[in-house]
Amino acid sequence: MVLSQKTVSVLLDTKTAYCPSDESPDDMLLGTWLKRLDIPIIHSPLFHQARPDDYAGDYLGHQEEPISFHKHWMVDPYKVYNQWLKEKDIAKENQPEKPRKPKIIIEDVHDEL
Repeated sequence: MVLSQKTVSVLLDTKTAYCPSDESPDDMLLGTWLKRLDIPIIHSPLFHQARPDDYAGDYLGHQEEPISFHKHWMVDPYKVYNQWLKEKDIAKENQPEKPRKPKIIIEDVHDEL
């Protein structure tokens, strides 16, 4: 899940968004709270809830770019990273940094004579 800073602030301000126990399904509870607060939820097929080996052979290979895998039992997470994510990270690091737009700050200056 990816949450904006504003969404996290809203959730914290409600004082009702909490997990009743360590075993609570936090993802499902978050969905419930967001729906009650009328905050839209966007699904991305690039977040994978299982291990790479749990998917059909060509499924992951045909996707633009996997973002994450959430289960790390019975796999070496370093191998998963090296196989599915590392190459894209290196490519991003080697891209020239995009020029940033300068911030324009306008100050209200009053000169008193």
